[in-house]
Amino acid sequence: MDASSILLEKNKRNIKGLFKSYLVLLEDLHEEHNIHFAKLKKNMPAALGKIIDQADYFDEEKMKYLRKKVLDMGNEVIREYDTNIEHFTISFKF
Repeated sequence: MDASSILLEKNKRNIKGLFKSYLVLLEDLHEEHNIHFAKLKKNMPAALGKIIDQADYFDEEKMKYLRKKVLDMGNEVIREYDTNIEHFTISFKF
């Protein structure tokens, strides 16, 4: 394996790790949001439950949308990196 391939693979792993971290953070935020909305709904009169549901902006559809956006951005960064690395000659010093 040549130096460019090694660098390319190492950076792809790092980029994927970064975007997986973004997904974990996104899921943590979603879970925290759900916990707080559940507390709010529990402590409000039952008649207001539908209003609370209506105010819930971070539902499963929004989560799917954000997850897809994060993955799309990660894949775009990897594609751009692949394209850019072709313009360089890389060698290692031993």
